[in-house]
Amino acid sequence: MKLRLKFHFLHVLFFMCLLSPFENRAQQHILVNLSSIDGIDITPDNILNFRIQNMNTKSTSILVRGVLRYRNSPMSISYSFKYSIGQGVTMISSSQVHPQWQFSSSALQELFFVHHILPAGTFEYCVNVDPVGSSNEVLPGGSDECIYHQSDDFFLINLLMPENKAKISEYYPMLNWVANYTFVNELTYRLRVAEMKQGQNPATAVLRNQPVYDEKNIFQNSKVYPTYAKPLVNDQPYAWTVDAYYKGILLGSAEAWQFIIKDDTVNSISPANRSYIDIKKENGTAQLYAIGELKLKYVLDKRKNDILTINIKDESGKIINAKQMQYSALYGDNRYIINLKDGVTLKHNAHYLLQVSSQTGEQFQLAFIYLNPDFQ
Repeated sequence: MKLRLKFHFLHVLFFMCLLSPFENRAQQHILVNLSSIDGIDITPDNILNFRIQNMNTKSTSILVRGVLRYRNSPMSISYSFKYSIGQGVTMISSSQVHPQWQFSSSALQELFFVHHILPAGTFEYCVNVDPVGSSNEVLPGGSDECIYHQSDDFFLINLLMPENKAKISEYYPMLNWVANYTFVNELTYRLRVAEMKQGQNPATAVLRNQPVYDEKNIFQNSKVYPTYAKPLVNDQPYAWTVDAYYKGILLGSAEAWQFIIKDDTVNSISPANRSYIDIKKENGTAQLYAIGELKLKYVLDKRKNDILTINIKDESGKIINAKQMQYSALYGDNRYIINLKDGVTLKHNAHYLLQVSSQTGEQFQLAFIYLNPDFQ
């Protein structure tokens, strides 16, 4: 008798276990579906573009709560709003609701709402939908869904010089890059250079190896390898990359490149001074030599006149010309000769950066090595 009762109890328990998933599913009267935004970049325009299915036979008031959390980071975005949906499938749209938003920082809020992008990294985006009663109490029958996304776009930050796998002759090279953000003037950069070990690719080297040079809060998009960093050596491959930040938030990183210094590429003979340099065509693309002076060419083709402001910076980024240099420009071809020997105090065989700004907002920069003609 006891054995029969025990068997009957186990039989009932088994069927209860089988039925429990169906009972739980039957209790879910509201289903949320995030498939329409899975795999795409999340923006203020599409973050609410998900579907909600109402399996009730009448309109239902719901409470929608969403949270976007970054992995291994305190950054998060959350919101909540109430909504009324009819029977069937409803497509939520950002223009239809007015959520109450919360951000982990004001910088993240600006980045998302003003610039319509999210920082680099892996995040989880979850939406929970529950029916609510007449007294705003949460009722059973809701559901939730989560999606995962990796935000990291190499194409928004690109390295320029030295070119990937370049063989260079400079032990203190100029490193150049460009960031393709509309708010580029609000960014700062982190520049890293690391030795590459045998069998490593550039990305692995900058990620795992102790950097020979690592500097943050760089405001310009170029940097001469500084004398205070660990000296670069001949025949050693180096990897380098640049990270872009918006008010301390990492936006993304450039694809890591590599270069190597070869002594046999060093030209021991001082180069001849060049003719006029077109600052538009050679903006950030070449390492120049200036023997006592720089000859510049500026073609103005979009307005009748302009004013160019010129600064010269040393390897640390410090402006060294005591008095700001300004030059007028008229429509067409303009030529200037900047006297570096007498007008500015520069060191022989040292690296400098010439920065040119126009009234139109355009900016140009030329890296050069100064050669004192008295020492030639």
